[in-house]
Amino acid sequence: MSPGFSLSPHGGISVDLGEGEVEFLRQLVSLLSEVGGDDGDPAAERLDVTPYLDDPDASDEYRRLMAPELDQARIADRSAFVELLALTGTGVEMSPAEAEAALRVLVEGRLVLAARMKVEVEEDYQRLDPESASALAYLGHLQLELMRCIGP
Repeated sequence: MSPGFSLSPHGGISVDLGEGEVEFLRQLVSLLSEVGGDDGDPAAERLDVTPYLDDPDASDEYRRLMAPELDQARIADRSAFVELLALTGTGVEMSPAEAEAALRVLVEGRLVLAARMKVEVEEDYQRLDPESASALAYLGHLQLELMRCIGP
């Protein structure tokens, strides 16, 4: 596993990912673009949280008003992340805004994978096969590194 993300001396965030890691993250973005394609997709349900637990009408209104904006923001984040992945291996440095977009993609990816793997509580993680557990752990590792670089 490559270092991932670190603070650069120039004030940005350096990206250091191996070829296998870049390919995994590209596949993750592809997976995200397919979320919600099937009715009852647990990944779509995980990303579409209920904003008002005690008011279904307010939740429906929120979704009606915000869904297009949220979809556009997710598309923009994923596009920026794909562009970043295309540049890795050439001394890439992210701005804080690019890092925040990348973090949102990593968070979404981890949520989607966990939902598809039926991980809802910590005990569910224990039953995963090693490859699935490694994928979730790797995304968690990248999230933590990036959050440390972005700062408080």
